Amino acid sequence: MTKKIKVLMIDDEERFCTTTSKLLIKKGFETRVAHTAEQALKILKHNPQDVIVLDIQMPGMDGLAALTKIKKMAPETQVIMLTGHGSKNSALRALVREAFDYLKKPCDINMLALRIHDAYAEKKHGFKFDDKKALNIMTHMNKQTTILADLAIRDAVKKMMPWLETDNRKSNKMETFHTFLLVLDQTSLPVGGLTPMDFFKTARPDYISQDTMPTTNTYQFSPAFWDGLFSDRMKDITGIKIREIMSKLPPVINENANLLEVADLMYKKQKRLLLVKGVTNITGIISDQDLFLEMGHTILD
Repeated sequence: MTKKIKVLMIDDEERFCTTTSKLLIKKGFETRVAHTAEQALKILKHNPQDVIVLDIQMPGMDGLAALTKIKKMAPETQVIMLTGHGSKNSALRALVREAFDYLKKPCDINMLALRIHDAYAEKKHGFKFDDKKALNIMTHMNKQTTILADLAIRDAVKKMMPWLETDNRKSNKMETFHTFLLVLDQTSLPVGGLTPMDFFKTARPDYISQDTMPTTNTYQFSPAFWDGLFSDRMKDITGIKIREIMSKLPPVINENANLLEVADLMYKKQKRLLLVKGVTNITGIISDQDLFLEMGHTILD
């Protein structure tokens, strides 16, 4: 007979707790309920559990404090945190304190059951799920090239292509090309990003995309039209402030995000870069190349 996974639900919302517990019982779990952290600790002292489903926001001892005590009392017990609206930062702190995972309330019962099975498998068999997170493949902020928003395009070019100021600028030698600059304000907070596409957009004269020229389209885009325009535009834009041409900041993802979640966000937003956030601050950047390399290593291993 297969051993039932013992699950303790801890939540002060009695209706949610009772309903979820009954659904888990129908799915084959051995489930108990506690409506306070104090009550749960008494249960745990005399009746060890495999997995605990713990709400973060509760009166009296909250979920984070309870998590700390649970891990001291029963370090092998897996804990899945439930987080309501506005408590995501608390949930992230819970992950740092060795919670197995956190789910948003109201949570899908099938997803909860799946993560309980995953948590138990890790506890019982030592199987690690999703070992690598966003933080494992990101470029840390201390290695990311940055620039102040009030500097000019010429300054950005020097940052992105430092070899321009060397004797090698006309050689055939392959040089490092930093394709993304993180733009900072005077307080060193990120306010935007700068990529080659921003340069391409800025270099195009405004009238190219407007129907204001008194010429036909055939003549407007003829070789004669473009002749000499590149060099002229490079001179025109060199002094423009970076804040005038920078893009919005890339989307943000949590540093503990699963790599498939990273891929999903990149695809949905059609972005090649994501900012990675810790509990309070931006901690790094992930590019599509970083993620693709990890995919390649995983497929070929």
